[in-house]
Amino acid sequence: MVRAPVALTAALVLGGCAARGPAPAAVAAGTPDDIQTLVRQALILDAAGDRAADTLYSADAIVVGNARVRFAAPRFAGISYGGRVTIAAATVTVEGRFAWVMLDYRWVSAGAAGAPTRAEAGRATFVCERRLGDDAEGSSWKIVHAHSSQLLPWDR
Repeated sequence: MVRAPVALTAALVLGGCAARGPAPAAVAAGTPDDIQTLVRQALILDAAGDRAADTLYSADAIVVGNARVRFAAPRFAGISYGGRVTIAAATVTVEGRFAWVMLDYRWVSAGAAGAPTRAEAGRATFVCERRLGDDAEGSSWKIVHAHSSQLLPWDR
């Protein structure tokens, strides 16, 4: 009969420990603005064909555009070399050392002499991770997954 209070006390103690959550040091630093800047740069550099975009991704990142794995620029659906990318809307969610970004973007071709101007719309989802030891401050955000699709004509 003494076991019931001991079991109840143990359950309360263990439950109290679990309810505290992670220590403040376990939460990654970074703001939604920092992460949004990262993914904006990825799109802008991608349209320019700039190899500096490669530094924004982890070595094991997977990028999918219109259901195809992309290994080099242009990585994102609807984007070709040259032109201008604008972000129409973006949401960023940060949870610990991970961040999710969903955005709508527009790409407009540079319109070379005599060529018609093209415009494409797309949606992308990014998963970013704070990687420790990647920079002088001890950590940096990297894109670990990106998926993009062109909008269907009736969704534009």
